[in-house]
Amino acid sequence: MAIVTINMRNGRTDEQKRRFASSLLDVMSNATGEPRGNVFLVIQESRGINFVEDGHHLPDFGAPAAEF
Repeated sequence: MAIVTINMRNGRTDEQKRRFASSLLDVMSNATGEPRGNVFLVIQESRGINFVEDGHHLPDFGAPAAEF
């Protein structure tokens, strides 16, 4: 069984996360030969402020950058 953990910023809809998870399960299954049912996926979300890129804290996904 493969266990995959994804860390992402808050702001995506449940439907976006469902599509992402389904696509990722397909990719993992194709790449490893494991059936989709043997791939365990965990999505962890955090506020954008907890992500720092090039010294700058990021906004939540989809939020205007001007807020930060």
